[in-house]
Amino acid sequence: MSTAAEMGFLLDIPVEVVVELGRTRMTVRELSELQSQDIIPLDRLSGQPLDILAGGRRIGRGEVVFEGERMNMRIVELFGDSKGSAA
Repeated sequence: MSTAAEMGFLLDIPVEVVVELGRTRMTVRELSELQSQDIIPLDRLSGQPLDILAGGRRIGRGEVVFEGERMNMRIVELFGDSKGSAA
């Protein structure tokens, strides 16, 4: 039996998948002063692809799509081992 076949059980292990819209840096003071309806500027421009992270590693990029009232993501690119990096 090959190593890939022996390791097949790993495919059923659940991992958290995160879609990251963007990031920003704020002080604790700025965080404590946030109120409902405040806007937090992010490091992404409108229309830029979103990062897809699994287990803390970037595995791809996607775009937002809407189906009725539900927001979803369409995968536009998946990375292999060489491009995946810690976010």
